[in-house]
Amino acid sequence: MLLATVGLIPFLAAAQSSPAYTIQGAVRTTTDAPVVGATIVLEGTQFGTTSDVTGTFTLDLKQKPSQGSALSVSCIGYKTKRIPLTESNAAISVVLEEDNNLLDEVVVIGYGSVQKKDLTGSLSSIDGGAILNRQTQTVSMALQGAMPGVTVTRTNSAPGQSATIRIRGITSMTEGASDPYVLIDGVPGNLSDLNLTDVANITVLKDAASASIYGSQAAAGVILVTTKRGGNSGTSVTYNYTLGLDFPTSMPDYMNAVDYMKAVNELNYNDFPGGGWYQTYTKDVVDNYWNLNREDPDKYPNTDWLSLLLKDYAVRQSHNVSFRSGSAKRSTSLNFGYDDVDGLFTKNLSWKRYTLRLNNDFELFKWMKASADISLRKTDKVNPHTSPSAQMRYIPAIYAATLSDGRYAEGKEGSNKYAALMDGGTIDVHGYKMTGKFQLDLTPFKGFSVTGVFAPNFSYTKEKDFQKQVPYFRAGDSSTVSTKYITEATTTELKETRSDTFSHTTQFYANYQKTFGEDHNFSAMIGYENYKYEQEGLLASKSKFPHSLIPYLSAGGTSDVVAKSENVFELARRSYFGRVMYNYRNKYYIQGNIRRDGSSRFAPDSRWGTFLSASAGWVFTSENFMSGTKDWFDFGKLRVSYGELGNERINGYYPYQTTLTPAYSVGYIGNTVTSLPGYSQTAAVVRDLTWETTTTYDVGVDLTFLKNRLSLTADYYYKRTDDMLLTVPIAPIIGLSDPYDNVGTMNTRGWEITLGWRDRIGDLTYSVSFNLSDDVSKMGYIGNKEIISGGKIIREGVEYQSWYGYVSDGIYQTEAEVNDSPRTNSAVTVGDIRYKNIADGADSPNVINAAYDRVVLGSSLPHFNYGGNISLAWKGLDFSMDFQGVGKRNSYLSESMVQPLRAQWYNVPTLIAGANSWSRKNTIEENRHARYPRYSYQSEGNNYAISDFWMFDGSYFRVKNLTLGYSLPERWMNKVWVRNLRFSVTLTDFFTCSDFPKGWDPEGGVSAYPITKSVLFSAQITF
Repeated sequence: MLLATVGLIPFLAAAQSSPAYTIQGAVRTTTDAPVVGATIVLEGTQFGTTSDVTGTFTLDLKQKPSQGSALSVSCIGYKTKRIPLTESNAAISVVLEEDNNLLDEVVVIGYGSVQKKDLTGSLSSIDGGAILNRQTQTVSMALQGAMPGVTVTRTNSAPGQSATIRIRGITSMTEGASDPYVLIDGVPGNLSDLNLTDVANITVLKDAASASIYGSQAAAGVILVTTKRGGNSGTSVTYNYTLGLDFPTSMPDYMNAVDYMKAVNELNYNDFPGGGWYQTYTKDVVDNYWNLNREDPDKYPNTDWLSLLLKDYAVRQSHNVSFRSGSAKRSTSLNFGYDDVDGLFTKNLSWKRYTLRLNNDFELFKWMKASADISLRKTDKVNPHTSPSAQMRYIPAIYAATLSDGRYAEGKEGSNKYAALMDGGTIDVHGYKMTGKFQLDLTPFKGFSVTGVFAPNFSYTKEKDFQKQVPYFRAGDSSTVSTKYITEATTTELKETRSDTFSHTTQFYANYQKTFGEDHNFSAMIGYENYKYEQEGLLASKSKFPHSLIPYLSAGGTSDVVAKSENVFELARRSYFGRVMYNYRNKYYIQGNIRRDGSSRFAPDSRWGTFLSASAGWVFTSENFMSGTKDWFDFGKLRVSYGELGNERINGYYPYQTTLTPAYSVGYIGNTVTSLPGYSQTAAVVRDLTWETTTTYDVGVDLTFLKNRLSLTADYYYKRTDDMLLTVPIAPIIGLSDPYDNVGTMNTRGWEITLGWRDRIGDLTYSVSFNLSDDVSKMGYIGNKEIISGGKIIREGVEYQSWYGYVSDGIYQTEAEVNDSPRTNSAVTVGDIRYKNIADGADSPNVINAAYDRVVLGSSLPHFNYGGNISLAWKGLDFSMDFQGVGKRNSYLSESMVQPLRAQWYNVPTLIAGANSWSRKNTIEENRHARYPRYSYQSEGNNYAISDFWMFDGSYFRVKNLTLGYSLPERWMNKVWVRNLRFSVTLTDFFTCSDFPKGWDPEGGVSAYPITKSVLFSAQITF
């Protein structure tokens, strides 16, 4: 369609008849300079033109405009102006005022909106255009590096995968409590529900002054999403298409079959030198393996497992059609999106999403407005029953995936990830979601409005997990039927789950705004909200299917049938809230918020929590003593805030109640042992469990300079969480799981800064922005206990999840060094890692002991997170670059990355091959400079214990997005009834600078689907 439109341009242009009506004029600045490239459009139509180098324009129309028509004149860097048309056909003179003041921007806050210059809290926002330009699969990934204090991380790029978002650090140890609260058009939602083209704006509320109006859900920050609406500028239809190719950013290299056998032999020699060098693989096999491989590849394979399991690239595409129509009385926005994302697995990995969003606004009377919004989403996701992600990097080449005739081989003792991927079955997940929002606004008199909202939310998920039995054959076996099956799929089984949730939000709130005299500006808001959530699930499964042709439960055997209800929950919250805002002469600002929340997770006596906040602002540039700086210092505001936020998000819905779980005991009925159904208590409870509370202090400043071209925003904050909801240990003899209780504190200190510059030089418009932030979350009292897990520690006075382990002292080079120092065990010898005896005398002087010799090694969390954007626009060309990175991070070379023959069979990374590791084959000098210890099973507990030996600088810089676009001139497009036609090409995540070992992405997980980079081609046409 796009190519056809472009091809018709010259023919349609030639066919244009002479205009029936012509409008001429000129566009100039307040200093009488011409405005070049201003857009002049007849409101409500697609007819428009642009001003030339002298600022003049000519607009040809097919007919005379109707009475009351007007021109809309706009240009980047200037305020849009509306020019009513009169009967006179005289030349029109338009004067545009500069519009570089970012503080005039209107931003969304809780249950309302406000100009940015009137804010006393801390927030950041990004418009939908910037989100769309990032071309990510999901909205959450598009926020990476976009705002200060908003840390977005991902461990993989699997189709449909969302990222983890943290706002100003970690506020709680409770699982899920550090996830921000997401609202879409004012009601609870999820970023994964959104199509990129749905988004008009995203605002992040970061401090208590801005977020406390949401009380119990706002402790980890709030993300407010505003979706696009119809507006009042006529009708338009827009179609967007994107075609993308996804490639792994990097994959590590591993040894081929011969090098692997040599490594196995060397490891065995290191542990049992008396057996010689060829204990596992004979010298004849090692030396002649390539000849043997050519003669009999089934018996002597050299399998490239990654090439079998992963494609070189995956294709994804997106289609979006948007319809917008609006007038002063009513408007409609309809957006349909379709995303089709193929995965990198050779087979059985895909994600499809269908979205539809319909937003309607009506003015029923001058004093009554209504809106009705409906959003539909359907997702289809296919995963292999057995994902190869965890092992695909590590399978040695010496194990065959297939035989030369195409039959599946044995793999590693019957484990064959390739066979499992190709024919071991799939997990098909179909998700359906419907959300609605119905709102009524009454304005009985000027300045006062009452709003009522009802927002239902329904979702239904259907999952079919069908495992297929897969036979394998050994090398030399010529049979066509096998009774041996791969360990990942020994039987044919089917498990089906159904889950449905229903929730609804009801809101009533009133806003009052009044200016008294000319100096006193007052506004107030009061409201009520009720939230109800219900969830129910069903599980059914069958095994012993006679064949794998029919993936339905009715085709299974009559035994081993399971059917049960599961995950049946209810949750309710009720809230009352209010806000008061006042400013004097737009110079002195104060704001107060209060919210009282009740949650069904707590007992009636402990159910309610009250959360307060207060903030103040001072526009010091309005003071007389600043009058001499007006030529270069445009605006300056100092902000301070204090507030309290709550949290009740914990695992489980009834933590204060004693719940009974179906259980079966064994007893006698007569002389027969019989299973007796019944119920039992499984978890201990603390009845007076109540709210976890986070108190936040914030000091900030907003500055603009040089005619508003340069802007700076900076904040410093402190957060303290009290009464953390943690599980507390009870005596095991009780036989119940540990209950939740209010114990423990945590505090976070941090700062953030944003710099921006935007300007115009002739036809060139450009902008540069940069943000930098850091925060440190330390543990307070946690009940006189510490938690050590995964090489990290949670301890009072220490940064949350710090690395914890031994302090290394190089690699042993001689037997004398070994004998003269303490060790972790007697198997440690030359070539192993040496550790320092931190607590000398606390234990045996010749032993390195985990209880005494481990110390805090440093933070495991990223610090100095930064991001930025550079944008250029010249006539029809536009260019943008987004970048993101981490300035400081203690990363760790895990066992998965560097340990040879892990689990006593995994492949050996080439990273540690040759002289990179200590070896008896090396020279003395090579061993002195070896980076890694010797190959050994006996010493793996010593060598791969958590220590600073494996830590390295994990900081990185990444170009997130490079986009080059071109919009065809409007004077061409107007002749064919096209408003805009734009083509663009985008590179995402293509350029990265880091110290990570070759093949490992600084964002990726060690046993996960790869991080991907993409090339995307896009086209957009608007009618």
